[in-house]
Amino acid sequence: MTGNCHSLLFTISFCVESIRMKIQPAQSVIARSVLTLIFTISLGVALIAQDASEEPSESVLKEETTAEESADTGNTEPKEFTPPTITLGSAASETPGEFTFKPSTFETLTPGVSTSAEVLEKLGDSRATIETNGSQVLVYSMEPYDRVGIVIKEDVAESIHLHFKQSTELKQLVTEMGLTENAAVTQATSSNKAFLLIWPEQGVTFHFKRNEESVDLVSRISFTTIQASAYLERGTNRQWFDFAGALSDARAVQALQPMQHDAFILEAQVQQRMGNVKAANAALEKAVELSPGNTELLLMQAGLTGFVKDTSTMLQRVRAIRNNTRLDPLVRSRAAYMLGQLLANADTPDYKQAMIHHSESIQRAREMMEDDDLQIQYDAIRLVIDGHLAVASDIAHGTFTDEEKVSVVPRWANIAWELTDHLLQNDYHDSTLGLEVCRRSLAALALLDEGVDLAPWIDRVDQLSAELQQTDGASPEYLERIKWDWALSLAHGTEAARKGKDGDRVQQLGMESYQLFQQFLKVETVSPQWENAQTHAAMGALCYTLGSVKAIDNQNHEEACQWYDQAVEYLTSENVEKYTRGMGWHGERMVSMGLSYWKEGNRPKGLNLTKRGIQWIERAVQLQEFSNQNLKIPYNNLAIMYRALGQPQEAEKISDAAEALSKQR
Repeated sequence: MTGNCHSLLFTISFCVESIRMKIQPAQSVIARSVLTLIFTISLGVALIAQDASEEPSESVLKEETTAEESADTGNTEPKEFTPPTITLGSAASETPGEFTFKPSTFETLTPGVSTSAEVLEKLGDSRATIETNGSQVLVYSMEPYDRVGIVIKEDVAESIHLHFKQSTELKQLVTEMGLTENAAVTQATSSNKAFLLIWPEQGVTFHFKRNEESVDLVSRISFTTIQASAYLERGTNRQWFDFAGALSDARAVQALQPMQHDAFILEAQVQQRMGNVKAANAALEKAVELSPGNTELLLMQAGLTGFVKDTSTMLQRVRAIRNNTRLDPLVRSRAAYMLGQLLANADTPDYKQAMIHHSESIQRAREMMEDDDLQIQYDAIRLVIDGHLAVASDIAHGTFTDEEKVSVVPRWANIAWELTDHLLQNDYHDSTLGLEVCRRSLAALALLDEGVDLAPWIDRVDQLSAELQQTDGASPEYLERIKWDWALSLAHGTEAARKGKDGDRVQQLGMESYQLFQQFLKVETVSPQWENAQTHAAMGALCYTLGSVKAIDNQNHEEACQWYDQAVEYLTSENVEKYTRGMGWHGERMVSMGLSYWKEGNRPKGLNLTKRGIQWIERAVQLQEFSNQNLKIPYNNLAIMYRALGQPQEAEKISDAAEALSKQR
């Protein structure tokens, strides 16, 4: 095993040096502009010298009477003018998934609805007609615009375009039209200075450019049919901070284009971030139905390990993706990672093979860290981060010595953090990555049997959770996810601190975590983010740890049992053992709590927990290579309980089993 540890240390050193070489300073400079998926449109005032008495900008949606016109008419009053009527559209959804779409109208003409005859009746003959591929453009002269173009396709007005005589500031136009800027999505064009700003619900598009003073000037407004693509792009951008908004956008696309599998992928991604794994799996199944054979979808399904019905078959399918040399290297890297995850989360985990696949994933992804495409580089870095966290967990769960684990696991976690910090410093689109990495790192450190330095990790957790709660436009669901990561991070930190024998630190972290859990677990309707086995496992382990301080350090079994009451509530819920250290750990905690209940006088509960704990340990011995010597103390405890309850025959059987274990040593 020592040789294996040396190999791991060499791998760590090699990874660190290689990664440092691959992260070029120049990349950090351009990362902000390339990587950010959505940006806020700059609405600053043009940096032009202005007289202090300058009048505000004039409206571009109505005609203004000039001084010359007033002089000619001999009238000082402005000439009356009724501008063309614009009615903004909407998308209403009284029932989730059911939408009523109403596009915006111009002079009562509706894109996708009004016929060419209705256009002629409303606006009269056009001043020009332009024939294009399969459509016509009717050009009209209408004040206050330079021109108005109406695209006719298959005898229906497909879109309407208002061209301004002079470009106007985007901020002014947004205000005049009564639009909300943060509800729009920005799209780039072939020009690096020209952009589109689209409101999906209204079917309204601003065509604008950014001038040399960084002021956004709109030259044209377009009214179109409601476009699924605009909803999809906005939802893809929103998913990083507005979970409810992104989910609504995904469902709008599903209503507009029921066969669009990308909309179900988006829903699955958002549902997973919200902790609703069941809904995420249902959305993925629909996406697979629409796009069978899609490798990305298969890998996403493999990631939902709790819903993999046939692990053996899934392993074969994912392995085929990993072995396909025609596929993109990052796809093969992700497949290798998923192979490791499937093995680590199987009913009978194989952490040795899992570590081999996770390490392979790292090596494949590292090859793409020098790609010319910055997005590919960052995707590769993200895979390397996930790989390092997975290896840290594999080692912590594995059969290495305690000394080797304490030496190696923190180093793998630290490399993951270095890379995470690089991404966050360059405005990586998923701002929650840092807190996720802290949570997963602390989960691995909590598996160690010796204490390690937790201060840097706890400081990061506190800083990141405070910063992320200030995220602009964050939805309540996003903020709830932040607090979930925060609570679990502190819970894992509490377990890890317990190994360091720092009672004060355990109490401080534990109570902070406990209070966060209570905010969301003790409400009338618990959200999927908290009502799941992973959360219950963390809460159960936290309450057990706080109870063990009372029972062992303070010899106060009465207070210990108050914590154990809560621990039992969560540790006995369905599938919790999959998120603990394993069946053996789960069983030992049951036995330990059973002893406290017995000493406190609650014999029925003490006996019940001891028996349940032994069952878990026996399963761990059978399925997870857990040492059968770990059954000796639980057997002796149970024998004592049976004798005290006047059941000598049962006590004798258990004593014989304990004695047999002693002879095996």
